[in-house]
Amino acid sequence: MPAIYFSLAHIQPFADMRSEDMAGQEGVKILYADNQLCGLRLESPRMVKDLDEICAKAGIDSEKVWPRLRADTDYLTGRRQATWGQKGNA
Repeated sequence: MPAIYFSLAHIQPFADMRSEDMAGQEGVKILYADNQLCGLRLESPRMVKDLDEICAKAGIDSEKVWPRLRADTDYLTGRRQATWGQKGNA
């Protein structure tokens, strides 16, 4: 299964980037650009069920992460484009 990446901040094109494995949480990487947190990567989509716990351990506000969750299609509304997890896009 493909990993899920949550982009949490804008990144400058030539920013100094690095990633770190999250301590005590297998399969989670935290990404930094210019030493500021800019992303969260979950190795498996099944890890989404633990997203609130992962965010708490990483010191990330989960209310900023959940809206970044998206799917590719929504057949019930006839959408054939990116469907975002934000309110108002149904």
